[in-house]
Amino acid sequence: MDMNIGPIIMEKRKEKQVTQQELANFVGVSKASVSKWETGQTYPDITLLPLLAAYFDITIDSLLTYEPQLDNHEIQRIYTMLKESLETKSADDVLATIRSFVRRYYSCYPFVLQMGMFLVNHADMLPGEEKIQTYNKEAQELFINVRTQAKDPEMITQALKYEAYTSLTLQDFDQVLTILGDQVPVLFPIESLIAAAQQQKGDDQRAIGTLQSAIYQYTTVFLSFFSNYLQLLIHDPKKFSETVSRGNEFAAIFNFKQLHPVALMNFQLSAVFGYAQMNDEEGALRELSAFLTIMKQTDFPVDLHGDDYFDRVEEWLEQLEIGNQLPRDSRKVKESLIDIVVDNPTFVNFKNQEQLQMIYIELRAVRERGTTENE
Repeated sequence: MDMNIGPIIMEKRKEKQVTQQELANFVGVSKASVSKWETGQTYPDITLLPLLAAYFDITIDSLLTYEPQLDNHEIQRIYTMLKESLETKSADDVLATIRSFVRRYYSCYPFVLQMGMFLVNHADMLPGEEKIQTYNKEAQELFINVRTQAKDPEMITQALKYEAYTSLTLQDFDQVLTILGDQVPVLFPIESLIAAAQQQKGDDQRAIGTLQSAIYQYTTVFLSFFSNYLQLLIHDPKKFSETVSRGNEFAAIFNFKQLHPVALMNFQLSAVFGYAQMNDEEGALRELSAFLTIMKQTDFPVDLHGDDYFDRVEEWLEQLEIGNQLPRDSRKVKESLIDIVVDNPTFVNFKNQEQLQMIYIELRAVRERGTTENE
């Protein structure tokens, strides 16, 4: 959707013969914000749309020049605005806005999928009791709607996988296996076919971008496999340690501390808690120290990006439904990762409490700095 809200605000403001400052005063924002809306630099917060529509005596659809479909760029903007609204608006208002958008764009299946994932990724920040259960169930209903109504095979497959994810979260394990089966499917990566066709047409640079984007995506998935695999190796210390070693080597080869530090820290914590369960204090503290180092080196917020090696992935990231942003605000991810560690009863019997307490102190300092910077 080509969103023309800026020109419409300017047009209606001039019709009403009010200044940018007068409009800003009514809405409760700065004059600079109104100016940026009108020039298309930013959009109004989604929770302000009803107020603007009422002020100009028009419908929200007229304000948005509503169309039933959204393009990826617009989905990215809405997803970002919703994440930001969780910091500035009440959880009830944000939830009402999500549901309003879903009703309005119910036939825009890529958008509905992302709203479902937004509910999954931010369930803990939304209102009510039994949040994980409630919002995973609501998201699952959205995924089922896409799976049963969409015509695009890729969209149906994506919805099916998301539905399986919510079934796992809701502890309906039989349904997960019904949806996905219990055997690993044979991989048939289509990226090589796409790249080969592009190369044969003489577009080598595009073929490079295609394969880079595939490798970029698979490396992140591969590291997550290591993280999950560790959880199954608690009773095999030798293989556990070997997997930690190989995972760290893999992360170093692809420079995950710069490329995707959040994925690396998730892997490190999987190793930390595995070692702790095996009463391997030395291994746990070693990986916990490595986790602290990456946490201190990482600048938040974190976005997905390439590097010197993955120098052709930006175009691919841009065309994703939510672009290069992480599904959940990375600053919240940072707080969650630190909270998982600090004062965790898993470490209460460690003999080297001095080193552990020093790590706690540094992690609390990192968390406090992040909180101060966000205020």
